[in-house]
Amino acid sequence: MQRLFFSLKFSPAQQQQLLPYQQQALSLCPGATAVDNDNLHLTLFFLGQVDTARQQRLVAAAQQIKAPAFSLTLDHLACFAKPKILYLAPSVIPDALWQLQQQVAALCKAEGFSDSHDHYRPHITLARHAICDAEFKQPVAPLTLQVSEFALYQSAQVERRLQYLSLKVIPLRA
Repeated sequence: MQRLFFSLKFSPAQQQQLLPYQQQALSLCPGATAVDNDNLHLTLFFLGQVDTARQQRLVAAAQQIKAPAFSLTLDHLACFAKPKILYLAPSVIPDALWQLQQQVAALCKAEGFSDSHDHYRPHITLARHAICDAEFKQPVAPLTLQVSEFALYQSAQVERRLQYLSLKVIPLRA
């Protein structure tokens, strides 16, 4: 069994572009712990523990998704107070992201997985253990990323460090 999730796939260069936003977030909440640069991602659907057979079916279904590449503009910092997460998010969610997430969610639900949240709120977690007000929201200079692929990831402890390992990358195409 592996702990898995589907996520947008950001390049190392895109992850580097997120670092100034992470530093800004940490300056607003000094007690927070930064997420490792190579773990910065935007989740489409969290699966949890998955066996090999189901994983293979999920990958096969995900490879059938037809969705276009798109631009994603991230323009504000905010906080989820209960899980103590500081994040970067878009004010406007592109239709292409909604459609991709809905297709991924549908294939996951067809395999018996359920949403862990009431509704989809795309975000990139920048820091954990953040003590902040649930109403916190701060505009930032917009960052536009080109999204051309998504992936199935494994969340694993590697040498006592949490790492998100890309298991299967799926290109976006119309």
